[in-house]
This record gives sequence, structure tokens and C-alpha cells, in this order.
Amino acid sequence: MKKVLKFVIALSIGLVIFGFVMGRAGWDRLSEAFVLFLSFKGIIIVLLTFVIAAISVLRWKLILRSQGLDARVKDLGKLWSVGFAISFLTPISLLGGEAFRIYLTKKKFNFSWEKSAASVIIDKILDGTLFLMFLIVGILAFLFYGHFPSHMMAWLVALIILGLLGILLLFYFKAVNRESVLEWFLKVFGIRKEKFKNTPNGKIIFGTEKEVIRFFSPRRRAFWKGLSLSFLRYFLLFLRAALLIFFLKEGIEVSRALAIYGFANLGLLFPLPAGLGSLEAASAFSFGTLGLGFATGTIFGMVWRGADLFLCLIGVVFLVKFGAELAEVKILGFIDNLKKLK
Repeated sequence: MKKVLKFVIALSIGLVIFGFVMGRAGWDRLSEAFVLFLSFKGIIIVLLTFVIAAISVLRWKLILRSQGLDARVKDLGKLWSVGFAISFLTPISLLGGEAFRIYLTKKKFNFSWEKSAASVIIDKILDGTLFLMFLIVGILAFLFYGHFPSHMMAWLVALIILGLLGILLLFYFKAVNRESVLEWFLKVFGIRKEKFKNTPNGKIIFGTEKEVIRFFSPRRRAFWKGLSLSFLRYFLLFLRAALLIFFLKEGIEVSRALAIYGFANLGLLFPLPAGLGSLEAASAFSFGTLGLGFATGTIFGMVWRGADLFLCLIGVVFLVKFGAELAEVKILGFIDNLKKLK
């Protein structure tokens, strides 16, 4: 019930922000975004979105293969789309579906909990590494052209980026030196590792961490391949944004496109479902600051979300399908138990 309430509150806040931004930009921008999305230009954006998704699935398969596991790309694609859909619809659009991916991977392929969880965590760390890199480059490009409206906002953005960068650098430092991040955190909070490590859940968690650290070794080809696929994924995400900007405003420089892309990604960090409101606000603000038009930025944000929403709907279909299959298994198991009781 608490999760539903949090979702409703986050959605309500997103709708208020969306309404405020659209009220300033003009509600007719909705129809302009819809026309662009259904045009040939919109089809290009959607197709590029599917190419990006395919690269994500191939990266996940690479991670599993490095763990000595194998699964068909087709099956992984279905599970990945479910995770994407849940992440897209939950309050923080970059997180949320990982737990479902881990659970469904365990159930679908009968992999161990440690390797199922590690594969998803590795995938997310690689994703976060390139996300943060493009975010920093984008914000720096934005500062070259404009500035934040207030010092408080500038400090907030700086703290968010520095916090994420600090956590990521700590992980890589520990991983390269083959040291446990969990043990470090337990020591910081004064918890004895033996007390936690000897529990059933503790063994699974430390086993998962061991798999994760094993992957992030500069000596492993799988690590560099995973990093390369991550770079390709985010380069294509940037290309998608740049193409969309070009469709709206021809003759845009690469540096300005980077600035808009970075600021749009910043909007996705706010705890709102699908970045509703925050994506339009970030896009409109960056477009307006760079002299490309506040209202045009809202169209950019809505078409961006439309492409991701198309992919999300496919994930929802598979989510319903997997849910029905799991429910059927549980019902049949319950019936079998009743027969045994008789």
C-alpha cells in the first residue's frame, strides 16, 4: 500500500510540473509532438530506440557468458524489456526493474541467485558509468553556453554529480584492488562482517559481490567488451537526442546537443514516473537557455518519452505474460498439494 501511495504522490507531482511547463509553453505543443512522433522522423527515433535496446540485451548476454552461463538473446530480450518497463514506470525512471529481472532470470533459466543478481548489477554499473560520463560532459557543455538560474540549483546539481561520482569511484577502486565494498560499508557502520556473512542471505549477498568484483578486472576482456558496448549504447542515445534536436532545429552544433542531452538526463534523476514533468522542464530550460526556444524543448521531451514508452508497452505485454505463467505454476502447485493431502 505504501508503494502505491508513493507512486500516486510522485505521479501527482509529475503531472503538476508537466501542467506548469505546458501551460507556459502552450498546450498546442502536444499536437506538434504527436505529429512529429507519427512522422517518418519519429519512426527513425523509434527504430534507433530498438537498436539501443538490442545493444543492451547483447551486453547482458556478454555478462552472463563471462559467468559461464548461456541464454538465448530472444529470451533475454523479453526479460530485459520487462525490467525496462518497470524501471520506466516506477518513480525513478533509471531504476526499479532490476529486482524483477533478477527474479525472472532465476525462474526462467534456473541460474543461481548469486549469478542472476550479479549479472543485473554488473549491467547496471556499466550503464551507470557511461550515464555519469555523458552527464558530466553534457553539464560542462551546458555551462559553456549558459548558467543555472540560481546558486542553490547549481550546488544541488554539483552535489548530485559529485555524490554519484564518489560512489562509482569507490566501487572501481575497491574492485580493481579485489577488495569487498560490502565489508568496507559494514566496517563504517560498525557491523561485524562475520555476524552478517554467516546468515543465508549474507552468503548470497557476498557471493553476488564476489561475482561482480570478478567481472570488473582490467585483465578481463569481458570487462572491456562490456564497457565498449555501454559506450556504444550511450553514444546512440546521444545520437538519438541529437537527431531529434536536428529535426526540431536544423544546424545544431554537437556541443549544444551534448548540453541538451546532459541536462535531459539530469531531469531523469528526479523521482518521478517516466521522468514525467522533470524531462519536459529540463529540456525546455536547456532549449530556452541555449536560444532554441522554451516551447520547442517540451516537444523534444515528449517525443523522447514517446519513443521510450513504445518500448515500455512491449515490456508490459511480456510482464503480463510472465505473470500469468508464474500464477499458473503456483495454482498447479497448490492443486498438487491438495491432492497429496487427500
